Amino acid sequence: MNKQIGLSPMAGYTDVTMRELSVEWGADFVFSEMISAEGALRSSGKTDELVPSTPTRIQLFGSNVSRMAKAAAKLSNVATWIDINAGCPVRKVTRKGAGSALLKTPEKIAEMIIALKNTVEVPVSVKIRLGFDCIESEEIIYPIMKARPEAVFVHGRTVAQAYSGSANWEEIDRISLLLHGEGILSYGSGDMFTPEAIVNALRSYSVDGVVVARGAIGNPWIFRQSKDLIRKGFYDDPDLSERLGHFSAHLELLGKRVGEEQAIRELRKSFAGYTRNVRNGARLRTEYMKCSSMEDVRDFLTVYGTVNSSIR
Repeated sequence: MNKQIGLSPMAGYTDVTMRELSVEWGADFVFSEMISAEGALRSSGKTDELVPSTPTRIQLFGSNVSRMAKAAAKLSNVATWIDINAGCPVRKVTRKGAGSALLKTPEKIAEMIIALKNTVEVPVSVKIRLGFDCIESEEIIYPIMKARPEAVFVHGRTVAQAYSGSANWEEIDRISLLLHGEGILSYGSGDMFTPEAIVNALRSYSVDGVVVARGAIGNPWIFRQSKDLIRKGFYDDPDLSERLGHFSAHLELLGKRVGEEQAIRELRKSFAGYTRNVRNGARLRTEYMKCSSMEDVRDFLTVYGTVNSSIR
């Protein structure tokens, strides 16, 4: 099975540290956080912080075709691949006509794909959902197919669903078959929370791969576990000591980039993943929230039986 398992772009999560850890744990590819085309063109401070300093895949969002192309050109020195976001359901993105608002005008998505293909030399793809209020896959996918992107990433929910309910993998499969008829790669997204779910999607549907989003937060070993499950039929699950060790390694890497105190604060949102489904997990999360310095973290790890050698 040569299908791929990648890290999906996630605002506020897929920074350089999470990308590096995901690759280390076996991700076949990783994406940056979603980057605003307008922010990139204006060189706004907030956007500049998100722009990778080393080559990687970039996801771009915007509503204006020519501005998207100009932003892609500006980022071409670090972009190894550019993905157009037409799937984000967040109101502050859609109210500007970007993200999943583009699904209402799939011809515009096609124009963006063509404009970017004519501007940059790296692969261009698009991330979509199944529709806005209901499933409208064919209305969305046919104009996109004519523009011939390198790949389409399909999240198996409508915009109205946001992240509720279950992802519709049968519809993802139907879109994949249409895309394959035109020689376009397809990747599925939605409910990839366990190695079993990932392997089932890869084996049961005609996608060329999957992207993992929320399932990788505080759980970077999900990539290796999935590949072990494919190759060996089983995988190892880290115990609490190992999880806290991996967490503190993440904290150390991030601390070198943003400073220790900021790293401790930023990883509060990921700590739930590192302690998911472990005994006394809720208590661990409550205690970590009280940490504000590396000394606090060191004491916290000592209390719970793990002193990581990297935290001095």
